[in-house]
Amino acid sequence: MENKVRYVLKHVLDDLYELGKGIKKGELQRQMQKLTGVRESHFIHSSTTKVRYERAMMTFCDYLEDHSIKREKHLEKLSTEELQQIVDNYFRELAEEGYSKNTIKVHVAAMEKSLAIVRPDIRDYLANDENRIGWWSAGEAASKGDSYVDSNAIKERLEEEHQAIARIQELTGCRVREIPRMTVDEEKYKITIHQAKGGRTRTLHYEHRKEQFKEVCNLLEKINKEKYEKELKDYYRDLKQACDETGQEYHGSHAFRYQYAQERIEELRNNKKELRDLLDKYGADNETKECVNDNNKIDRAADYVITQELGHNRLSMSRYYYRK
Repeated sequence: MENKVRYVLKHVLDDLYELGKGIKKGELQRQMQKLTGVRESHFIHSSTTKVRYERAMMTFCDYLEDHSIKREKHLEKLSTEELQQIVDNYFRELAEEGYSKNTIKVHVAAMEKSLAIVRPDIRDYLANDENRIGWWSAGEAASKGDSYVDSNAIKERLEEEHQAIARIQELTGCRVREIPRMTVDEEKYKITIHQAKGGRTRTLHYEHRKEQFKEVCNLLEKINKEKYEKELKDYYRDLKQACDETGQEYHGSHAFRYQYAQERIEELRNNKKELRDLLDKYGADNETKECVNDNNKIDRAADYVITQELGHNRLSMSRYYYRK
């Protein structure tokens, strides 16, 4: 367990925080400038920054594990060129999934603090201005923040398996990389997404949406899990082409998550029985449950459910997806 890449990188971040938490960042930067000529700090000085970096690196570790790089020895075996290619592909995939320029900046900074310690040969590649601007620009061009104007027109132009991927996202609100991690319980109308972002597992309940559940089950049979990683590259190209052909702005695969949230809020507002059932299943407190009885507060209860279904922690994230 301890030599898994995710634990190695987490320990590096822990150590940097322990070294820097009692020191003023600005003061240390000034001292380093006098000593080295470069105004920088190699430590982490705030718990907020540490949490942000840790979340970023756990997402990167999910990506590594999807490429069979799970343990430190697997990371060590990669040549410098191979690791550079993995890093480059990772940032470009973040952009494809709708990550913003600023979020990608956080991921780059987190890698400089952790991955570059474990693999010093990647440091210059991460610090290269041309590379960084390319990654940031890709995030800026992703235009994160909305669903497609006409998703049906887009899906009609996709290849069959790509149609299945897009439709599964619309029906479950999942991230595109979570699809191979799904299992279904046909007796209980449940879909479980195993080891999703941040290593968390979550369950989606479809007792009140049985037709949608059956459709997801049928679509999952069309997904080739063994070849899914390769299929994703073709999927993004296909999706971009479909946007061009229909004259729609490209929002990446994340647009289907937005669509799920936008449709889901209306479903929950109009089906209080389902909303109450799901609040029970997801362990909401009594104050949140009481919101169902007040039309002025019902969105708070729905936010709680949608946040669970999307795999986030903060209620504000569900509103971010469905409120324009």
